[in-house]
Amino acid sequence: MDREKELLHFKEISEEISQAYQELDKMTELEQEKVKELRSYINDQYESMDVKELRSNVEDAGNMALMAQADAKRLRNLKFLMQSPYFAKLSFVPDEVGKNLDIYIGTGGFWSEKDGCAKIYDWRAPVSSLYYDFEPGRASYRVTDTTGPSPSVEEYSGEITEKCQFTVKDGKMLYMAESAERIGDELLLKALSGNAPEKMRPVIATIQKEQNSIIRDSVSRELVVDGRAGSGKTVIAMHRLAWLLYSKRKTMNSGNVLILSPNSVFSDYISDVMPELMESSVPEKQWDDLMEELIMTDAEHENRTEQSERILESGKKSSVIDNIRLKTSIAFFDAFEAYIDKAFVEETKFKDFHYEKVTFSKEKLEKYFFGSFSSLPAYERYYNIAYFIVDEYVEAGGRNFGEGRKEKIRRQLQRQLIERFSETDLVKIYADFLSVVAKAYPGAEIFTDDDGKICYEDMQAIFYLQIKLYGCNAYRELKHCIIDEMQDYSVFQFAVMKMIFGGSKTLLGDRFQVLVQNGDENVLDAIIRIFPDRTLKILNRTYRSTEEISDFCNSILGEECHAAAYARHGTAPETAVCADKEEQIKLLKTRINDLKNTDYESIAIICNEESDAYELFRNLNDPDIRFLSERNAGYRGGIAVMSSFLAKGMEFDAVCVVTDNGLEPEKMSQLERSAYYISCTRALHELYVYGISG
Repeated sequence: MDREKELLHFKEISEEISQAYQELDKMTELEQEKVKELRSYINDQYESMDVKELRSNVEDAGNMALMAQADAKRLRNLKFLMQSPYFAKLSFVPDEVGKNLDIYIGTGGFWSEKDGCAKIYDWRAPVSSLYYDFEPGRASYRVTDTTGPSPSVEEYSGEITEKCQFTVKDGKMLYMAESAERIGDELLLKALSGNAPEKMRPVIATIQKEQNSIIRDSVSRELVVDGRAGSGKTVIAMHRLAWLLYSKRKTMNSGNVLILSPNSVFSDYISDVMPELMESSVPEKQWDDLMEELIMTDAEHENRTEQSERILESGKKSSVIDNIRLKTSIAFFDAFEAYIDKAFVEETKFKDFHYEKVTFSKEKLEKYFFGSFSSLPAYERYYNIAYFIVDEYVEAGGRNFGEGRKEKIRRQLQRQLIERFSETDLVKIYADFLSVVAKAYPGAEIFTDDDGKICYEDMQAIFYLQIKLYGCNAYRELKHCIIDEMQDYSVFQFAVMKMIFGGSKTLLGDRFQVLVQNGDENVLDAIIRIFPDRTLKILNRTYRSTEEISDFCNSILGEECHAAAYARHGTAPETAVCADKEEQIKLLKTRINDLKNTDYESIAIICNEESDAYELFRNLNDPDIRFLSERNAGYRGGIAVMSSFLAKGMEFDAVCVVTDNGLEPEKMSQLERSAYYISCTRALHELYVYGISG
């Protein structure tokens, strides 16, 4: 690599980007001013304009505003490129060209108006995959052409003669090196050795080959990623979404994709990623919020956090865990599905239906319900049948109803048909099913907690029942859905996702980071039951923790969950078994004071339950420490006390795990080991564990 030549190129491209920014900035100001002037003119003169002139001016103002909006986005992208135009360079000799091409790769692309060519390629462009997938030598990349009637793929081969990496910050070149490796060890190690940011940041310069193949998967309808803690699952999720929005921009935009987020802390943690990848922010929703939005029963029920606390508080009460295992099992799902199909579909008995003076015969009802509309959810069939009843009603009376009135009658008829031939009380249907199951599983009929709320696992079955019977079109227009922490969902929830979410899906998680293991079943079995044609990718390498912390975490669950750590070393985790809470808090305070004197930007104190975390927060009584909960979700770095449930998916420079248990995994229950594993795997550089003897 010719360093002087590279520095000169960097100077030239930086100046060209700066000039392009200044020109576009002036143009954007003029466009925005024109929009303001035209809108002001419309407001002042609209009374004197005829309809045609008014419509024309309004359309012009709208088009000008859209153009100004697009230019404002380009302006933001150019501003980012001024700070860091590119991070890599490939010298590539395509077979069909036979001469060397210098390919610079950045977060976004840059087209030179002066030279009429691309001077920087977006990291998501097909040619950029060469950087992630190949070392110097023979290489190839694929381009999918979607302009024709059906997509076609062309492959381009050639020779990579040089591969360079750069670090640019605030418009200054800080690092450059020629790399003979796929992604240089020095650059990756430097990135991994740094402090954890308060919010997740893009890592496009250090994406690994196995991660890149998942990010750029354009074939899988349901892509499932099962990765060990720290393997980069959330990184993959966010960068995959950015890649999809780039590669499918003709059919997909930020408004028709969705991130299903595990909790509000996690949502805040990833909130800056898409804008920094030069995409608009993407809608996020937590499962419980989605369910509250759609559920039709007013019955009180637990949320996910309350279920987690009930699980952790259950201790030796095996009945609680046994009930959860039963009601999240594939066998229970299959039994409930068969019960619904038989009782509310196959055995539905019809009689003639009367609406005012119109009679809709039993034979017609059976024809439509079991024939014409048999592919629809059972109760949605009634809505479609109502179309025909309304038509007969309108025709018989010679009425002339508008569409609004007809729709109102259809919904009314749907309710009447359900009440006449089926059952509207979802909780009653579920309770009746449980009374049948209880003959084989005594205790299964219990579906409320000590406060009378419907248990979370039971509520998922009721939600599934609703969607299976009534259907749901609220999310059918989605093009893609990211589902993170997939191990936290049951077979019922996956079934609901399949029914309500349109488009493709990416599901990511770690089958070992789950509080309740369901016998021999795990989340992958549930996913296979609902998505039989899924594509499965396994990630067994962790990039988060040092080798010492990774080895410690591997020992908690045993060989089965083993994750190979990237070659980065640090201090060994420290453990202390205290005589009581007083000693535990004393040791913890000393450790926190030590950590305050480091340059760490994020330190987590993790307890099993939120109530334990709050009690510890009060006992520590330190103004530098904050308490993190679902209701107080914004994490901005520093020292925070939280539950293991909230910590999932996040990472911290140093972690202190505080538990009431001893610290010998072989003496822990499966539940205790799982919570312990989740907490310890959050640490990047240092890990301290404080238990209590006895």
